[in-house]
Amino acid sequence: TGKMTNYIPDFLVVYADKNGRQRAELVEIKPKKQSIIESKASNRDRAVVAVNYCKWDAATKWCRRQGLTFRVITEEDIFRNGKK
Repeated sequence: TGKMTNYIPDFLVVYADKNGRQRAELVEIKPKKQSIIESKASNRDRAVVAVNYCKWDAATKWCRRQGLTFRVITEEDIFRNGKK
């Protein structure tokens, strides 16, 4: 049997939405190349993305059961320079 490694997301964000309801999200920050499989990606990069997808699927399901949202963001999300 394989040993499952612990997964710890980068942030837990708790905020009030526009209706005043409290929301909580687990947020994972990853480089874009570790979150999207591109045709020019190396086999190693593709393997990293595949493992991340498995982790994120498990995190999404766990969060749903806990009443949380799970979100992955990349440098493009962080550094948009004000663009939408």
